[in-house]
Amino acid sequence: MSRDRSGLRLLFLGTGASGGTPGRGRSRRRESSMLLDGPARILVDVTRDFDDQVGAWPSLDAVLLTHAHRDATGGIPKLARWLAGRQAAPVRVLAHPGTVEALHRRHRRLDRLAFETVVPGRTRRVGPVRVQPCEVPHATDAVTYAWRLRVGDVSVVYASDVATPTPELRRFARGAALLVVDGATWRRRIPSHLRVDQDLPGLCDWDVGGILLTQIGRSAPPHPELARRVRAICPRATPAHDGLALTL
Repeated sequence: MSRDRSGLRLLFLGTGASGGTPGRGRSRRRESSMLLDGPARILVDVTRDFDDQVGAWPSLDAVLLTHAHRDATGGIPKLARWLAGRQAAPVRVLAHPGTVEALHRRHRRLDRLAFETVVPGRTRRVGPVRVQPCEVPHATDAVTYAWRLRVGDVSVVYASDVATPTPELRRFARGAALLVVDGATWRRRIPSHLRVDQDLPGLCDWDVGGILLTQIGRSAPPHPELARRVRAICPRATPAHDGLALTL
């Protein structure tokens, strides 16, 4: 997980489960969201914690949505108001067609958001960044995407909500400098998310430079203990925490 190669800069705005994950220090987590803060500014998911997560950003180039659940899209109206307050031009929002439909049913006015539907196998450009989705299993009521963000030959795959590590996701992530993946549960299984202690050993064999866990829920031990246990399972893996910044 190099910190000085291409200038593809990541900031983790939240690394917790739906509703946030209580705790102290790095164990206290807001709903999961990531900002690519260079060479373009791309927000992945807009949580209900958006007002607390938004920084002194001069602008946004695009938003990528993983799925329609409210922990991933509940901050969309707040984002629209933030853009309106800055008198900003509409921002591109890339998502599955079903996610876009769900948001239009849920909200009447989203004037500052320019929705674009994207299907797997198609690549879009946001400035110098190429973005591509891959459908992953998560929940029956929402088609869910993992996203690959690439600049040159350096890329990150963001897969925050995954029920099982599929061969398709493994192929999609191949060669990525970093895989950001669902770390929702520890020593318990729920149908819509990965179980770290059981699923991480298999993920550790994937062809990726490093693994960061996000979407970390209430069953996880405190962050320092979780980090030790995760590294014992896979030396290339670690749990992310709110405010984590790194450059690939």
